[in-house]
Amino acid sequence: MVSNKYYEVIILSENETRVTQLKDLLSRYYSINIAFVCRSAAEAIECLNHHRPMIFFLDLSYAEVLHDIRKPPFIVGLCDKMNTKRIKHYLKIGFFDIFHNPFTEREMNSIMGKILNIYGAYSKMNHKIIRRVEEENAKYAVNESAAKSIFIMGSRKEESVRIVFEHVLFMKKVGNHISVHFEDGSNRFFRSNLKVFHTKFPQSTFQKINKSVVVNLDKVMGIENNRIIIDKETHFEISRSFKKPIMEFFKQ
Repeated sequence: MVSNKYYEVIILSENETRVTQLKDLLSRYYSINIAFVCRSAAEAIECLNHHRPMIFFLDLSYAEVLHDIRKPPFIVGLCDKMNTKRIKHYLKIGFFDIFHNPFTEREMNSIMGKILNIYGAYSKMNHKIIRRVEEENAKYAVNESAAKSIFIMGSRKEESVRIVFEHVLFMKKVGNHISVHFEDGSNRFFRSNLKVFHTKFPQSTFQKINKSVVVNLDKVMGIENNRIIIDKETHFEISRSFKKPIMEFFKQ
């Protein structure tokens, strides 16, 4: 089993607003786990000397802690304002990047994209690690009643995207990809296997109906002769082994 430490994040900041913003942005990455939020330099030093996170976010006012810790692979500074001279200084002393106000999703995507691309370049087995960690991270899923969407990080060839659960009709396996179909008639492909991809969605409403298809049961029009009907033109056969939980859903 691959340890979650490769995807752990530690934050050091006393600014509650900043911590909240950072937590919200990072929560959109399904393979990232915020392990600790530290409020003081002493707390961070203790934490970092006993844990090995992948990324360390810290307010630049705490930059001195880097002298007393085992440095993580990626260090990202947090600040309100920054100029080119200061950026060069912090990059020179070991920071990977600087994240400054306004703390936008676009800027976070840029930072995380660079980190994950570099991480992948140094790990030939990165795709297998990501797959295993995604399976492990299912244990840390947000409460289904509160989770309304998920952010999926893109690759060099694919844009990042946020999927709103209630907009999804179904997903199906197509070769080495998953095709996600939306209620507006559009669909999008993601390189993954169905078992792993399915874990990102609320398990109570997104049910597997055969080996190749997962359906959002909230969007089903009806069931007829072992067929699940999405609309007049879209229907799928229900395999016997998957029929029981589906029928139980509609009895509720």
